[in-house]
Amino acid sequence: MLLWSALTLWVTKETLLPDARIVSTFGITLAPNEPGSSFRNLTIIDFPFHFNFVKKAWLGQTTVNSGGSIYSLENHLKVTRDWAGMKLNNALPFGYSPTMLWVLAPLVFFPHNLAFCLFNLTGLFSVWWTTHPARCRLGVGLLAFFSPLAQACFALGQTALLTGAGLLFIAENTREGNRVDGWRIPMLAGIALWALTAKPPLALTAGAVLVGLRQWRPLLVAGILTVFLTLAITPLLGTNWVHDYLQMIGSYDRVNGGSVYAWSVVPSTMANLRGILSVDFGVADDVASRISDIIWFIALLCIAAVGNRPRFSKGVIWSLGIISYLLFCPHVSSSEELQLVLLLPLCVRTQNRLSWQESVLLVMIPLLPFASPAIGLFPGNRMVLFIVKISLVIFIAASMRRATLNANPIL
Repeated sequence: MLLWSALTLWVTKETLLPDARIVSTFGITLAPNEPGSSFRNLTIIDFPFHFNFVKKAWLGQTTVNSGGSIYSLENHLKVTRDWAGMKLNNALPFGYSPTMLWVLAPLVFFPHNLAFCLFNLTGLFSVWWTTHPARCRLGVGLLAFFSPLAQACFALGQTALLTGAGLLFIAENTREGNRVDGWRIPMLAGIALWALTAKPPLALTAGAVLVGLRQWRPLLVAGILTVFLTLAITPLLGTNWVHDYLQMIGSYDRVNGGSVYAWSVVPSTMANLRGILSVDFGVADDVASRISDIIWFIALLCIAAVGNRPRFSKGVIWSLGIISYLLFCPHVSSSEELQLVLLLPLCVRTQNRLSWQESVLLVMIPLLPFASPAIGLFPGNRMVLFIVKISLVIFIAASMRRATLNANPIL
């Protein structure tokens, strides 16, 4: 509690209070490259952009009225220009599914800066819940959130803290001890999985694990919610939104992204296969993304196929799913490396004497976010963290078996 309070005070002092005082346009700036220069650098903060996009959609201030969809290039430029109050030729892509309109709907009545603060406060409570000693031994996972990567996550308002808590919530509510008759627990897990569909690759990862564990009811609940709630807001999405959305996420790379989006694609900050291929081996970014996609889907199929084998505990299957996502999914932001902390509650017992395998994870996992190539001890070096994650897959698959971890309350 003391460490979490210190983290909260630090985030409040460095991020929340300064942002709460901003009265001008929050989250987007166009500043000179240097004093007297005519060249200007565009800076867009992640959460304010996505919140602005959602707010415009709910208020009907999009290109939908003129026959387009909210995922069209024209709408991205329109909502960005309206927000900035000036003509711009760049925008961030809104890569989230329509579920994000529902997730952020409670905040649309707030101004951008206050919505940003409320979102980060929710992230802080997610950190407290995820790393509580009741599920994370000695609360040591909290140390990872003092890393520069975590501070950048708060500064940008990225979703990694909330999605990490969502994954752990689903894992806890689909463990063996909760396999009882009735729908209350599957409903809760299904609602959490539905919320994760805001970021489809992450929901697909969780879905593959649930298929592997033969947990069908949360999948059914999430599927029903996704279909009906998406249909309910179809008028806000516009015609042809599915085509525009798939085209946008299918071309989100440095080759096909175009001048509007390509500036925001930075493979050099990604410690995944795409970043390694694109930056370290010089493979064209679109080809690197396709290769990553193929290997990632193969990994998901393997998890779905072998997840019910008695050789592995459920915590191990969830851990392999999360690491596979961080390794092979081409669209992984650098802040999502913080989800490695989930391996502690999934694979390390909170009580009793630890095995040597658990001790290794307990010491190593909180340090990994400090090795981020985006901001950390090895800036620009993707290979260090990538190799560590590959080693984690081998280590967990080879040694963290059910017999070793049968006392873990989550397994």
